[in-house]
Amino acid sequence: MQAFDSEHPSRRILSAGPWPIHFPLPAKTKEADDETLIRLITQGSRAESQSALETIFIRHHEDIWRYVRSRVSSAADTDEIAAGVWLVVLEKIYDFVWTGAPIKSWLLSIAHRKILEFFSSPPPLSLERLNESRNEALHFIATQLHLFNCSEAPQQINPNVKKEADELLHKMILRLSDAERRIIMLIYFEETENATEVAKRLGMNKNTIRVYHKRARDKLRESPELSGLFEKAA
Repeated sequence: MQAFDSEHPSRRILSAGPWPIHFPLPAKTKEADDETLIRLITQGSRAESQSALETIFIRHHEDIWRYVRSRVSSAADTDEIAAGVWLVVLEKIYDFVWTGAPIKSWLLSIAHRKILEFFSSPPPLSLERLNESRNEALHFIATQLHLFNCSEAPQQINPNVKKEADELLHKMILRLSDAERRIIMLIYFEETENATEVAKRLGMNKNTIRVYHKRARDKLRESPELSGLFEKAA
């Protein structure tokens, strides 16, 4: 892979640091060698440090971008990786110790690590897979709450989907009244076995527990998250 002559870094990567660049650069940094630039960054005034950092960016950002582009198929991904390189530079350069090696070598080593991170990262879930995961989580919630008329066997569920289901259910039961919420929590999270035990735990009448429990289940069934499941079933 290579960067075509017509390809250039997106202007987006300029937002990765203390830019926009201030033109023209001061002569003190514009013609400075690497050692001087590092000294100005780490020991100079705030203005000198800013100017020296901008000088390094102007000198090297296109070469860094093209290095990344030669290894990554997408120009958009290249922009993201290159921007990440400069974020690392901003984080690390104030502790940079000059050893005589060119700054560009250091920048390329950062870019190389960022490329490796990019290829080792798991691919993002597609919108279709995200929707499928959410629907599976909602179906699990409805089954656990016994909201379906038919009796279904317990599901084997992916731990990530189970986590999403728990998070969704917590959000949903926050809309219930305090009494309804406590009943649902006791029955479905603490696995309290029957209305008598729930009534005892909450200091309420058993019949009142049954009324609140039915009301809570009806509200959950009609919630924006779950209502679609029952519309499809109908």
